[in-house]
Amino acid sequence: MKAKSILVWVLTFSVLGVLLAGCAPETTTPPAEEEGAAAEEEAGVPSEEGAPAEPAGETYKMELQAWPGGGSYLEQIKMFAERVEHMSDGRIDVTVHAGGELCPMTKEFDALESGAIEWGATCFNFNLGRFGKVAGLFGAMPCGPNPAELYAWLEIGGERELINQCMQKADTDVIVVGGMLHLAGAESFGWFKKPINSLSDFKGMKYRCMGLYGDVAQKLGASVVNLPGGEIYQAFERGVIDGFEYCTPSMDYAAGFGDLDAVMHEPGLQSTNAMCRLMVRQDTWNKVPSDLQPIIDAASRMSMIDYAWIHMQDAEAMIKFKEEGVQIHQLPQDVQAEIFELVQQVHEENCAADPFYKQVYEAQQEFLDKYRIVEYKVQPSYEWRYE
Repeated sequence: MKAKSILVWVLTFSVLGVLLAGCAPETTTPPAEEEGAAAEEEAGVPSEEGAPAEPAGETYKMELQAWPGGGSYLEQIKMFAERVEHMSDGRIDVTVHAGGELCPMTKEFDALESGAIEWGATCFNFNLGRFGKVAGLFGAMPCGPNPAELYAWLEIGGERELINQCMQKADTDVIVVGGMLHLAGAESFGWFKKPINSLSDFKGMKYRCMGLYGDVAQKLGASVVNLPGGEIYQAFERGVIDGFEYCTPSMDYAAGFGDLDAVMHEPGLQSTNAMCRLMVRQDTWNKVPSDLQPIIDAASRMSMIDYAWIHMQDAEAMIKFKEEGVQIHQLPQDVQAEIFELVQQVHEENCAADPFYKQVYEAQQEFLDKYRIVEYKVQPSYEWRYE
């Protein structure tokens, strides 16, 4: 953890140093001012160096509920908290609460609207009932953007403006601040009692999944079961569910899923990224000192720095699963293609039912079609090395 923190701060302040240096104009002391300063020194006038320090600025305490403890996701949120405290020179005191400490896990948005909490790290996928299915496009969606693509869509592709429209349509007092507090790669496709080799293997399955992929699972003939993450292990052991998807490999490893009598499946078609947003009540945001607001905003946009760390955590988890004898099954290519087609059907149905969904989806796809040109035409692929 110490090495991780050092890496975070070296990268953070390197980036900030370059930005600040590039933005700051050159300053020189006019000769007259130099002569005046020398004369004052000779006359015994106190210099600015000897003047009393100005009083410290106003402080702010931030109580933030995030992901459950015991895994890499919460560690990434803590990196954000450390960054905010250092960038503000200690003026912002951030307390990170694991999911469930201040309000039920996944119910952060409801708690924000009711005023039960003031800050929440949560995702739109937990709130399809509040925003409609369009919310599933703002994050972990099936066959969607990878982490770098999602980050780019937010920062340069217009996603932020679409999110603001979504919030306005919902007529809520909650706002999204900055970028992403947590950003990780694809979640494992899932854990099942036996290898999935055809779509027929899903028929009649009691399947824990969520978000837009839940609609896909229903088309597969599965019975979708909604369960909090903390209940998955025992539910699978007792036969309450036959299969499930949860998080990225490092989170799956921390949850102990390798100890189950189950087959791990890849790749993560059902959720091509994992992330959460920083949400806060508007009245709470207004109470943050104006000079501290940009710090919180900027710190939340640095998740790509932490993504490098969590990516390696997931890689190491995959190595551990293999070393410990966990059966890892790659979905056959034809099954992946068939799932992809079902995902497109879900998008077509949602676009027909909701004009705003259609607006967001088409904007996203237009951006990705252009952004991916380099990735698929210029950037080489090394998949053959890992087959």
